[in-house]
Parts: sequence; structure tokens; C-alpha cells
Amino acid sequence: MGQGHFINENLNQMRKTLSKRPVQVLAAVLLIGLWIRLYLAPYSSGSDIPQFYGFGGTMLRHPLDFYAYASGNQWKTEGWPYNWPYVYGPVLAYLLAFLRLMVGKGAVRFFWDSNGYHVFVSRSWILAVKSLFILADLSIAVLLYAMIRKKSEWGAVIASAFYILNPMVVYVSSIYGMFDGLAVLPFLLGIYSIERGRKNLGYGLIGFSLAVKHTLLFPALIVLWDAFLPQWRDIKSWGRDFAYFLSGLLLPFVPFLLKPGSLMGLHDLLKGMKPDYTYPVTYNLNGLVALLTFIHDKTGVNTLFYMKHWIYFALPALIVVFFIHSGLRNLRISTALAYAAFVLTYWRVNTQYMLPLIALVALALPELDWPSRAVAFLTTIPPTIWPIAFPTSFWFHVHIEHPNWEMVKLIDRHTLMIFDVGPFIVLSMVFTMLLFAWLTWMLSLVFERWRCPSWRSN
Repeated sequence: MGQGHFINENLNQMRKTLSKRPVQVLAAVLLIGLWIRLYLAPYSSGSDIPQFYGFGGTMLRHPLDFYAYASGNQWKTEGWPYNWPYVYGPVLAYLLAFLRLMVGKGAVRFFWDSNGYHVFVSRSWILAVKSLFILADLSIAVLLYAMIRKKSEWGAVIASAFYILNPMVVYVSSIYGMFDGLAVLPFLLGIYSIERGRKNLGYGLIGFSLAVKHTLLFPALIVLWDAFLPQWRDIKSWGRDFAYFLSGLLLPFVPFLLKPGSLMGLHDLLKGMKPDYTYPVTYNLNGLVALLTFIHDKTGVNTLFYMKHWIYFALPALIVVFFIHSGLRNLRISTALAYAAFVLTYWRVNTQYMLPLIALVALALPELDWPSRAVAFLTTIPPTIWPIAFPTSFWFHVHIEHPNWEMVKLIDRHTLMIFDVGPFIVLSMVFTMLLFAWLTWMLSLVFERWRCPSWRSN
């Protein structure tokens, strides 16, 4: 009796120890991810970081008329280093204005000299901006763990590690410095809230994520489609869900209603740049557009047809995802597929667009069977390779007035330093084909299940 009790006590202790280990490993993974980001972040800056400084200044000077100055036409008088427009919702502008207020003036310098045009950014501004992106990364990793742990605690740890340690995610938030994680975080919180029965909050957060960055539109439409399917006969119920979504989207715009004139041009701004050839070709991960741009450069042939009409390819891809979701009814899988449809077809797929893809695929992987999981995972390999192939050390000196050359050498030793365009076109073509293969695979899976009588009866 005593021996059996002793064994049971040991088994219970082992269970407690094992149950703690995933959390301990997760904490270690998060600390490693944080250390990597804090080690790299102060010494590098993409070109958007100094432009963000200009946006923040304009928001402070013209808080209610911000969008009247967002086109970039007044970039010189507004003190922007570039004439790039502000094409996002107001959430980022609020945050940048607050950060600029904290950092103060003189954090960005830009000037011409005999060597050309220079844009230099201070370490204080770099860290202020990147701190938000790094915090978003850590929050997303924790949220992925929270959302997946019921299915598999160790699987949740792996998914979090897959996100937080991915080279492309590190590149986007902590080397180049872009804010896509700030949009992904409320979007994932929205899905989590919907799954836990807090639908009003969930739909509001999904809408709010679009006010941060509208590139999550396709996944957001899938969420609305998911809400519509079970209550299509009760439009009022779906209307309430849509009202919360719309409230979350429009709430950040409310202050501008005090002087609504600046919102008149918002529609044109949010459409972004006019579709064109993409330069540098290296940065575009839409393989078809990168190839068409390269062909135009080499032959002079007009290859703009796809870029000008990309929406006619995007809509069928999105409709395919709608159909897949009608069959699978799995929001985690379908939102990842919807975003895959976006980066498959959009005419300019910048590297920062990969961060949401990696986060959404990480959430979807545990929901898939093993063959589908392998196909989905393959889509993340080209984005993971990209910052290792690219001469990433460029961002460690081009906007840094006094670069840390030891850091530049360190990055050069750990990247392939490929300067030729050709390998990146191949990489982006492979990426595009893998996205197409994943959509096709999931569509065939739904057709196969529809043909199965036992599945239809369920």
C-alpha cells in the first residue's frame, strides 16, 4: 500500500514537472527572441523608420487635418525625408505622433551633398519605433501559445517558436522596422475572442485591425463570411456582428469627424500606389510580377497587364477560399488561406507582408492533417530564406550616420550576400507557386470531402 502510494506520488510529480516544461521552454524561446531583437534593433533602420518620423510630426501639427497632408505632395514643407504617401488607417499615425512627442526634434537628418542624398536617423527614434514592433512580436507569440495549447501544449510552443524565431519576422520588426505585427495582434485577438464566445469584442477587434493596416482585408472578409454562414436566414443577427466589425474599423477615425474635410481624399490614399513595375525587383515576393518586371527591363516589352488587372485574379482566389471555408468551417485555416490568396495575387508583395503570413500559418498548422500541414509549411520556407539570402547588412549602415561596422561584418558573415536579381526572382517564383499549390490542395481536399457521403451527413 505504501509502495503504491509512493509510485503514485512520483507519477503525479512527474506529470506536474512535464506540465511545467512547455511553459518554461516557451519562456526561454521568448527570451531568446527578445534578446535577438534587442541586439539587432539599435543598429539598423529601413527607409520607413525616418519617414515615420515625418508622419508623426505632421500628425502633431495637423491632428484633425492629417489626411489632407498625407498624399506626400507637401513632403518638403512637412519635413518628410521622402515623398511617399501615408496610405494607412489612423492608428499608426496616433502612435507615431506620441513617440515623436516623447523623442523630440532632430531625430532624423536628411540632406544633399557631393555624394548624393542622405537620410540619417537617431538611435533614440529607431528604438522608440521598434519597441512597439518588438512588443507586438512577443505578444503574438504568447497569443499563439494561448490559442493552440488546448490542442497540444508542445505544439503551441513550437508554433510560438516558429513565429518569434523566424528570420523574416525578425527582419520585419527589428532590422528593417515595419508595423505589420501591430495589425496582426488585434486580428488574432479578434479570432481568439470569437472562439471563446465574446463575439462582439471579436468582430470589433477584427475591424480595428484594418484601421491599423488594410492588408488584412481578405482574412477579415473570411471572418465576416464565417459569421454569415450559420445565420444567413437571420440577416439581423449577422447585421449586429457586422455593426461591431464596422464600429471597430471606424472608431479610430472618429476624431477626424470634427474636421471631416481631410477624410475626403482618404479613399484615394488607401488604394495605395498606382500598379506599376516594381523596383527594386529583389524586394517583391510576387514571383509573377517580379518576372514581368525583369522581362520588361531586358526587352522593353510592356508587361503591365497583370499589375493593372491584379484584382481580377485576386477575386477568384478569394472566392475559392470562401468555398473552402464553406466546406471546412475552420476559421484558423481559412484566414491563413485568405491571406495567402492576397500575397499570391497582389501586384506588390513587400517583405513586411510576410509577417502576417507566418503568424497565420503558424496558427493554422495544428488544425491541418499531416499532408496539408506539410504543404502549408512549405509556403513559409521562401520568406524564411529571403533575409538570409539578401545583403541585409545594407540596413545597418545606409541610414545610420555612425554605423557599428563590427555589426555590419557580423551580419555579412551570417547572410549569403546575394546581389544578383536572378536568384530572388527564382525564390519569389517558387513562393508564388507554393501559395498556388496550397490553395489548390485545400480546394481538392474540400471537393474530396464533399464527394464522401459520410462527411456530407455530418
